Amino acid sequence: MKILSKKRCVIGEGPIWCEFDSKLYHVNAYGVNEICCIDLESKKNTVRELDFGVAAIAFSKRGEMLISCGDGAFILNDDNTRTPLYDMSTTEIKYGNDAKVGPDGRFYVGTQSSKRRGTGDEADGKLYSIDKDGRVKILLDGLLLSNGFDWSMDEKRFYHTDSDTHTIKEYSFDKEKGEISFTGRQVKIRGVDGFTVDQNDFLYVACWGEGHIAVVDTADMQIREYIPVPADIPASCCFAGEDMEKLVVVTATLGTDIQKDKNAGYTFICDRQVKGRKPYLFG
Repeated sequence: MKILSKKRCVIGEGPIWCEFDSKLYHVNAYGVNEICCIDLESKKNTVRELDFGVAAIAFSKRGEMLISCGDGAFILNDDNTRTPLYDMSTTEIKYGNDAKVGPDGRFYVGTQSSKRRGTGDEADGKLYSIDKDGRVKILLDGLLLSNGFDWSMDEKRFYHTDSDTHTIKEYSFDKEKGEISFTGRQVKIRGVDGFTVDQNDFLYVACWGEGHIAVVDTADMQIREYIPVPADIPASCCFAGEDMEKLVVVTATLGTDIQKDKNAGYTFICDRQVKGRKPYLFG
């Protein structure tokens, strides 16, 4: 695994390949308020500074950037203003965390609980979906920290983690209705954070504080391999590149000693001899 960018992130989050400009995007989160854009060939990293925090990024069919924020989900405009994706006067989405567009074109947003945020005692984290007409649906409730999620290659299964339970659960997925149902299958992974899927339905799971990516075979929900990461805190990962053949890992400096963890916060890249899937687009 090689260093792609030496820009140190407090928490590198939400890495995603953008097919419109063939660049990799990710967030520098936890009070820094930056979106990074990396050219894989030149390794040039362009940083977009914001006046508000962003937890995750996605794109629409029109090339718009969608963002998950602490106070909701929005389109990020070119002038750094935000357009809500839903009626904020009737729906409140608090503490937005990991987010992705699904096979159905809806924007899926997970949230942190007030208990996790230290603002209350409730396990009130949720997983929402937002469609192109602004309709909001709650798919999961009672979560502590809704975090990584993705869909199987046949789009019939959905994988999600409530990170504080150290568990990834499998759900059946109804693409037409945008609904999920727990299959009863799950896997325990220490430090489970953001993850992605490859063409063989293996999950690549960033393990916070463990210094590796856990590779899970969803055929039997077993860990097959650990990919070492040269930093202690992998936070998320994705496939990238024109053929989606590169695995990219973002990491964090939060709570680590950079004198010992010298690559903390850097972004890494490697070849896996397997491809991922291009991100779905909203709309």
